[in-house]
Amino acid sequence: MILYIHIPFCENKCGYCAFNSYEDKHGLKEEYTQALCLDLKHALSQTDEPIESVFIGGGTPNTLSVESFERIFESIYRNANLSSDCEITTEANPELISKAWCQGLKDLGINRLSLGVQSFREDKLLFLERQHSKNIAPVVETILKSGIENVSIDLIYNTPLDNENSLKEELKLAKELPINHLSAYALSVEKNTNLEKNAKKPSCTHFDNIIKEILEGFSFKQYEVSNYARGYQVKHHLAYWGAKDYLGCGAGAVGCVANERFYAKKLIESYIKDPLKRQVETLNKQDKRLEKLFLGLRCVLGVELNFLDENKVRFLIEENKAFIKNNRLVASDFFMADEMALWLL
Repeated sequence: MILYIHIPFCENKCGYCAFNSYEDKHGLKEEYTQALCLDLKHALSQTDEPIESVFIGGGTPNTLSVESFERIFESIYRNANLSSDCEITTEANPELISKAWCQGLKDLGINRLSLGVQSFREDKLLFLERQHSKNIAPVVETILKSGIENVSIDLIYNTPLDNENSLKEELKLAKELPINHLSAYALSVEKNTNLEKNAKKPSCTHFDNIIKEILEGFSFKQYEVSNYARGYQVKHHLAYWGAKDYLGCGAGAVGCVANERFYAKKLIESYIKDPLKRQVETLNKQDKRLEKLFLGLRCVLGVELNFLDENKVRFLIEENKAFIKNNRLVASDFFMADEMALWLL
């Protein structure tokens, strides 16, 4: 069992962002924190299972004060059975990182921080509508000095500004940082984002395999379509891809336990009024099978063989499209996982 907590506040809505986040509702932070604490108490009281991972995402979690997080963590520790090696991650934006905030979160139990870097180029940051500078090394140093040992960065590629040489230069800068994990996401222009409104499009060239080749040359090993480990694979990600049960607390958060998926109210004001309200979706066996198939093939976990047609499995192995490990079918190329999953249906 894992736990996701959503912090929907941000200073600036980035051009590509389609997440449930708001730049103009900071006045609701106090009421939101109260509602979130109630939500956490209720959700965690429903299970005796150990929580293996907690992930705080957004929005921008470091728009919230240490004092607010003290209350949130009090609700977690009072009501949750955390495993002894629980991974506790927060996302954060570089421009809001401070020594005091990192130290405060470290003292509360944060042991991993995922930093939204997105690019090391000023022109690309401007295109993506990011507010921070390209100078990330001092930010990572501040995080590490607080005692948070596991640091990851996010990068975005396949923008119109990218080419093979420019991406290599960006990834060289990433390589030099004292981080043990990197997520590289291909730009996708979603509905109702600023990029869509401004008619900005991704690159016509796809750099997926170039990104993988360069990162693996820098000792970042791909273990999922968008995720690369330099000695650290994220428990939270692996739990999602392994189709484990998860709880979701906060505005717009999603949880899934057994054959039911739960959706919290998205709008902050509605969530504050009724933080325990959930829309429930019942999943049948076929739904669960599809989920395991699509998620498993995207990563090193693979899919149980008993889900699959023997003849199709044999064909994939003969064509070097997949291999068997621990009685599971693992894709040789995670970028082809979705096509492979559709073919295996």
